[in-house]
Amino acid sequence: MRAVGPDLRRAVQGYYDALDADDLEAVLEFFSGDVLYRRPGYDRMVGIDSVRRYYEESRLIAPGRHVLRTLVVEGQNVAAHGEWEGELKEGGRRTVGFAAFFVFDGNGRAAEHTTYFFTPSV
Repeated sequence: MRAVGPDLRRAVQGYYDALDADDLEAVLEFFSGDVLYRRPGYDRMVGIDSVRRYYEESRLIAPGRHVLRTLVVEGQNVAAHGEWEGELKEGGRRTVGFAAFFVFDGNGRAAEHTTYFFTPSV
């Protein structure tokens, strides 16, 4: 899932496709080894091992479906907006909007990732 230039769009779509397929190894391949991953409500994750632990142990949602509405590429930065629909691990079905931001390294891997979900919190 490495990408450079216009292929960043395809790489981000591939990341969400891998999440939806519950293909953890493909998800992890998307990131650089020293990735910085931020999600509000969680401690910052630094490095691929902490991202793996998040997906294996802490993620609250079961595999579902990400529907991307917008992907904007500027240089090595990608902004994505869409909806996730699926099951929560604790039960119940949800649909929730999200916005995600990626910064790619020179090898076409995501070096930074930040995701925000559209849920009431303040």
